[in-house]
Amino acid sequence: MSLFGIAWRNIRQRAMTSGLTALSMALGVALVVATLVTGGVVKQAFESGAGLGYNMIIGAKGSPLQLVLNSVYLISKPIENISWQTYEQFLPGSARADGIDGTFAASTQTAVPICMGDYFQGHRVVGTNATYFDRLSRGDGQPFRFSAGQNFSDDDLYTAVLGSQVAATLKISVGDQIAPTHGADDGKVHDPFRVVGILDRTDTPVDRGVYVNMEGFYLQEGHAKPVEEDAEADDEKNAEPDRLPDGRLPYNQREVTAILLETASLPGLPAELTAMGLRNAINEGRDAQAALPIAEIRVLLDLFVSPLELLLLLVTTLVVIVSAIGILVSMVGSSLERSRDVAIMRALGARRGVVLATVLVEAILLAVGGGGLGWLLGHGVVGLIGPWIATNAGVSAGFFSFTPAELLLVPFLIALAILAALLPAIAAYRTDVARWLG
Repeated sequence: MSLFGIAWRNIRQRAMTSGLTALSMALGVALVVATLVTGGVVKQAFESGAGLGYNMIIGAKGSPLQLVLNSVYLISKPIENISWQTYEQFLPGSARADGIDGTFAASTQTAVPICMGDYFQGHRVVGTNATYFDRLSRGDGQPFRFSAGQNFSDDDLYTAVLGSQVAATLKISVGDQIAPTHGADDGKVHDPFRVVGILDRTDTPVDRGVYVNMEGFYLQEGHAKPVEEDAEADDEKNAEPDRLPDGRLPYNQREVTAILLETASLPGLPAELTAMGLRNAINEGRDAQAALPIAEIRVLLDLFVSPLELLLLLVTTLVVIVSAIGILVSMVGSSLERSRDVAIMRALGARRGVVLATVLVEAILLAVGGGGLGWLLGHGVVGLIGPWIATNAGVSAGFFSFTPAELLLVPFLIALAILAALLPAIAAYRTDVARWLG
């Protein structure tokens, strides 16, 4: 019988003990795999920066991280608003009332305004225009797709698009009406918006957003910027209509929370250099700040997430080591039980090296078996919590998510198993045949 056959027979003879030992190893490996994969997926998604559809966010002066968290992940509170005139600085003349290119129009590929401050049954409401879903991407570089309906039109003022999670959670369909509340869920109820589209699942924070036509958003009570009332402006203010001829809010009463910006590549210059130059020019001014979402999230990862991930990885590694000690205890116990069997093997002509190798192979089988089961369990856990990770962190994770660090697990487990089995293997190697067969 081969070494593997003998080792497997020994494991089967102690099925309960061997099973519990392998299970303890599997649980430790599952924790390590889940930690490595989740951390790797999150870091890779944040650091690559691919697929966002924009590489810069313009907002009011303040914390750039807060600006990113609020604009991209729909968490935290908006800092302040910036003026409509600031937004127009990124538009070409064809999109401005005066027909003149904005100051930063040449450096801008796409500029999407967003307005925040309302809620709908616990979900953030984002006022924006059709460009959001026409020009930006859903997080993987692919255009937005709709599971039902279509994107709203800028001319249809009271229309809305829902993220997939919002529609599924609240059981809302195309054609239904939603009425956001001002500032909080218990705030003043605004005019209703008609749902015209429901997005396909994106596994990003977009899934938990409610997107309404910005033109209708501006017409809600409390959303118009107050016009300064001074002696010289009184006559002009009183003469100014409350609405433009098409029923929209006048531009001098508009503000935006942030601008999602895709920078253009100037002739002869790489896009990154254009972005850095534009960022410096905006930050040197007094009207707004420019934040790079990928850079800000990397800072967050380095300051908080990475140390926490390292701590968790150390804890799970200790769990694996404890599992290896379990293998040691199991093998020591089995070596005492099998001393007579080892003596018989020796009496039948088995060399000391064969006996030692048999014990080591048994330990390796337990470690590899437990490690393989733990690998499956770890990826299964990631697959189960993948939707939660996608919804709350904005990155995709699933059963087949992989990180190169996993490749180190197998040799690590084998080395750990050999170390744990050395003591019982040496004991079997030194078994006194005369004592046990005398």
